[in-house]
Amino acid sequence: MNGDTLHSIGDLARRTGLTVKTIRFYSDCGIVVPTDRSPAGYRLYDIATVTRLDLVRTLRDLGLDVATIRKVVDQELSLPERARGDMAGGVRRDLVAAVRDQVGPALLAGIAPASPQADPTVAALTAHYAHIVGRPADLGLRRQLLARLETANEPRRQRYTDLLAVVNGWPAPENLIPVLEWPIEALRARVPA
Repeated sequence: MNGDTLHSIGDLARRTGLTVKTIRFYSDCGIVVPTDRSPAGYRLYDIATVTRLDLVRTLRDLGLDVATIRKVVDQELSLPERARGDMAGGVRRDLVAAVRDQVGPALLAGIAPASPQADPTVAALTAHYAHIVGRPADLGLRRQLLARLETANEPRRQRYTDLLAVVNGWPAPENLIPVLEWPIEALRARVPA
């Protein structure tokens, strides 16, 4: 891909790892805009679209909704402004940080995740997540929370953050696997299979 060449959605999908359907959705939402159209009417994009799609994927991975992503990529809203909005009212939208804050005391106290003593911690974590996503704290939400935590607890994530720290000369990051395993086990004990 050079700077003058225009690329189809299929080319972008191969470059970014996103699906054609996802790129088309982002195009329909105005997050990425075709530079031109082919004679047959297909959307064509320039090289800057690859960078924009990489940013969009990162923002989605961080949990931002499509409307907010559009504001960020259109520079109507800066990431620091968004982060300040996430902390408004004391609500932490960073799920892993919220888990660390709420589960840490239970870990230190030696509370077993499947025990009845863990119920208040699980209830608080579930209520916090319900508030973040704007849904009632029901069984479906607990299943969703469990799936998100299982994804966040992927061992490769920890290895990746460790590698980033080494490559960039940063301090070693906190190992979050024990912090994430506790609520995963607690939710599995409370969510029927």
